[in-house]
Amino acid sequence: MGLPEDQKTRVAEALKNDIIASDYHLDTGIFGTQFFFEVLAENGLQEMAFRVMNQRTQPGYGWWIEQGATTSWEQWNGKGSRNHPMFGGGLTWFYRKLAGMNADPEKPGYKHIIFRPQPVDEIGWASYSTITPYGNAAIKWEKNEKGFSVSVDVPVGSSSTIYIPATEASLLTENGKEINNSESIEYKGIKDGYAVYSTGSGKYNLIQF
Repeated sequence: MGLPEDQKTRVAEALKNDIIASDYHLDTGIFGTQFFFEVLAENGLQEMAFRVMNQRTQPGYGWWIEQGATTSWEQWNGKGSRNHPMFGGGLTWFYRKLAGMNADPEKPGYKHIIFRPQPVDEIGWASYSTITPYGNAAIKWEKNEKGFSVSVDVPVGSSSTIYIPATEASLLTENGKEINNSESIEYKGIKDGYAVYSTGSGKYNLIQF
């Protein structure tokens, strides 16, 4: 975080090697865990973020679930409180990166919503919704034999930018129509393996074939 651009690749590789040396377990404290998963996702290591998140042996969130946990605990080893937000910051990865819903910092309070799902190989779908000052906002993406689909709800008074994993805009439909013929969505181009679209409020179902 906050590194000069010419050092990011080297530092990301060092972080990757450190995680492998830890056998894909967390060895982070409260502040490190808060940013750990999102930093991996932002640096091309989303699959690694999932593997660590899903870790079923101690220490890790998956190990807590294996012990029957339905809340976050104070310590990785289960000591202390069994209902404590100490490591809860890491869970933002689920909705910000895996599901892919983010408030735009330039237009806060969900005035503008950025939908950018980051799927992983072992997950077939993900969904997330939240009540904003403008109403319910939601996203659900799914992988199937036909392709990749994304459904979003943009509340009245909000706008959105939607990123769809794609290399060609012509492969996409919106609510059953070819994307180029839609009057409610504007194509912005291909960026970093995503087709980018701008929308107003409404319900949108985009499918990549």
